Amino acid sequence: MDSKEKKKLRNILFRHLDGIAIIPTVAALTKIGIINFIKGHHVFLFSDLQSNFKINDGYLNIALRLLASQGWLNREIMIDGEEISFKLTQKGMAMLEFANNYSSYAKCLHDLMIIEKHLFESDKTLDSKNLLDAFDHFMTLMINEKEHNPMAWEFQKHVEGLMMGPILVSIGMSGILDQYLTTFNTLDPKIKDDFPLMNHFIKIFNKIKWMDAETFTETGMFFMKRASAYGVTVSYLPTFNNISKLLHGDPNILWKRTDNDLETHVDRRMNVWGSGGAHSLYFKKIDEIIISLFNKPIEEQPLGIADMGCGDGTLLKHLYGIIKNKTLRGKTLNEHPLHIIGADFNKAARIVSNVTLKDAGIEHSIMKGDISDPESHAKQLKEKHGLDLKQMLNVRSFLDHNRIYSKPKKPFNERKCNSTGAYAHRGRWIPNNELKQNLVEHFMSWKKYIGKFGLLILELHTISPNLAALNLGNTLATPYDATHGYSDQYIFEIDTMLSSADEAGLMVSPNHQAKFPNNECATISINLFTPKNC
Repeated sequence: MDSKEKKKLRNILFRHLDGIAIIPTVAALTKIGIINFIKGHHVFLFSDLQSNFKINDGYLNIALRLLASQGWLNREIMIDGEEISFKLTQKGMAMLEFANNYSSYAKCLHDLMIIEKHLFESDKTLDSKNLLDAFDHFMTLMINEKEHNPMAWEFQKHVEGLMMGPILVSIGMSGILDQYLTTFNTLDPKIKDDFPLMNHFIKIFNKIKWMDAETFTETGMFFMKRASAYGVTVSYLPTFNNISKLLHGDPNILWKRTDNDLETHVDRRMNVWGSGGAHSLYFKKIDEIIISLFNKPIEEQPLGIADMGCGDGTLLKHLYGIIKNKTLRGKTLNEHPLHIIGADFNKAARIVSNVTLKDAGIEHSIMKGDISDPESHAKQLKEKHGLDLKQMLNVRSFLDHNRIYSKPKKPFNERKCNSTGAYAHRGRWIPNNELKQNLVEHFMSWKKYIGKFGLLILELHTISPNLAALNLGNTLATPYDATHGYSDQYIFEIDTMLSSADEAGLMVSPNHQAKFPNNECATISINLFTPKNC
């Protein structure tokens, strides 16, 4: 497959992920009457919706920003962020005609959340009829939609993403292809006997040209090999299934725990699996930073690495390998052992991380930790392991946006914030200037613990809706904003994060800085922060 074809398929993959976020959003807005309001009022203010609907402002702001990122609405923040104006675009008029169709597919969200049970478990009490009806309807859609209609094509790719994403993830996580994929990417017919529902999905794969009879096409293998790219977005299906309640119900619905104290808004095991695969894309730049730090004279090196939010342990495992095999420190580990410390608030992540490092033969310690409370983390590290957090290289990946929100301690009314983002906490709309002050104070709370060796951050970001709408198929801004916005996480634009760090008294080394992609659509950054006075 040549690079041009790969680029085309990557564009479709991004549209798939857009669809997983957009379909339940449109369905929820349709259910409570806001889509009809927009159709009847092509120009409106946010306050108009507040006057006409009993709504949780924060989540409505997020939902409407998603539509703007798809190019359906023009959105302009007004009056110091306390008001927003909207205008329905020509594209939006056309796409909202599919609103009821979007709603019909959203009805199978619950079954898509547990699709691995439908596929791989012989549970006689599990009724797959609604799920299969949705897939049958999808196959009819593939036949009837005219390819020359760009709006119909976009709608079709959204639906394809919602239907196929969970299948790809369940197959990828199960490792089933390792057992049943034979020579030339052909499936062993025995898979149909072992898992009867696979027969139905093989027909779908043939319909969308991912398979030819029992054999995966190049297109099919492209998507199968990239199953983990769907993992994080699909892991938030429990959140997407509750958007209606978030908009005009109990804003705390996501934060209820199961009887086993498990999260109900995200499939954490799936999330860790999906996000772990994403790390490898950014390791090259991180490797350069690590090598430069651990090639210094030993007295100028950290005692080890402290990873707050260690997830599945992939980053710690990788960094240890780089230091051991590619640095001067690696040659003296017997005399100067490298302390590997992982911390995570989530129990499932701690368990997986421990297994990852243990299987790799890496001596380590895993602790419970909260990114919003560095003081307690430092105290625990000292009491349990006799280590000073200031003597460690602090690292974290995709975590600062997931800090627990707290009201700023200092005034923020006069603060200016140019972010285009939409943010909420338990349904409340957080003004952008307030959130920026929160981030400044967050960075300040870590400042005294990173003075000697710095804080290496791999972080996620948003971009403006206008820019996202111009780059559909080339950016994941829509699914990023949906998964994080609805679950009270706070992804700022890169420049807003950097200015917040600057105000907190941190500086960044230009030699230890990168963004992905390396253009205006960047949604990932790497930065090594140190205090200005060090």
